[in-house]
Amino acid sequence: MHANHYSQTYRQIRDDDPRDYQRIIRTYEEREAEIGRLDVLENFQLTVYYADALFATGAHRQHLMMVDLVIETSMRHSIHEVEGITGDVFHHLLFKKAASAFREQRFDVSSHVARELVRMLPGRELNVRFLRASLFRQQGRILQYGRAGFVACLLVAAALIVAEILIWRNVYPEFVAFSQLAIAGTFTVGILLLLGFYGYAYSKAHYAAYGFQRAAKNK
Repeated sequence: MHANHYSQTYRQIRDDDPRDYQRIIRTYEEREAEIGRLDVLENFQLTVYYADALFATGAHRQHLMMVDLVIETSMRHSIHEVEGITGDVFHHLLFKKAASAFREQRFDVSSHVARELVRMLPGRELNVRFLRASLFRQQGRILQYGRAGFVACLLVAAALIVAEILIWRNVYPEFVAFSQLAIAGTFTVGILLLLGFYGYAYSKAHYAAYGFQRAAKNK
C-alpha cells in the first residue's frame, strides 16, 4: 500500500513523532474506537506502534496483554511488513513478547517464546542467547541454593569476627591466627558455593539452548 492510499485518520495519527512514546500511547487510547474502524492493515500498523510504545516505556504487563492480539492478527492476515520496522514484523513482535515476559519475571513464557524464535531462525545468535538467559533465570531453585549458601557463610564469618574481637583477642590471643584463617576460609567457601551453583545453572542453560539450536538446524 502506498502512502497516498492511507486514510486521513491514519495519516493524522502517524504525524506524531515516532519517538514520542507517551504521545503515541495517549493518542491510540483516546482514538481507539476510530482506529478499530480502519482497514486491517492500517489498524494493525497503528496497534504495532502502540504495542512498541508500551514496551519502550516499560509498561511490560500491558504490552504482554496487547502483543498477543497483534501477533494473532499478523498470523491470520499474513502481514509480515510494517513501515519503520526492520525485518519480519512477526519475529519482531515475538521477540518483544519474550523480552516483556523476561522483564516481568515470567521466565517460563520467555523461554517458550525464545524456543519458537530459535525454531524459526536457528541461525540468529541473539535468539539463542536470549533462550539461554531465560533458561538460566528459570532455574530459581538452584540459584537460590547458591545465594543461601553464600549468605550462611557470611553470617558464620561475621560471627567469627565478633568472637575474635570480643573473646579471642582479650582472653585467648593464641587463637587469633586460627580465627582469622577460619574467617577467610568461610568467606572463600561462600564465594565458591555462589559461583558453583550459578556456574552449574549457567552451564545447564547454555547446553540446553545450544542443543536446541542444533536440533532446530537439523530439522
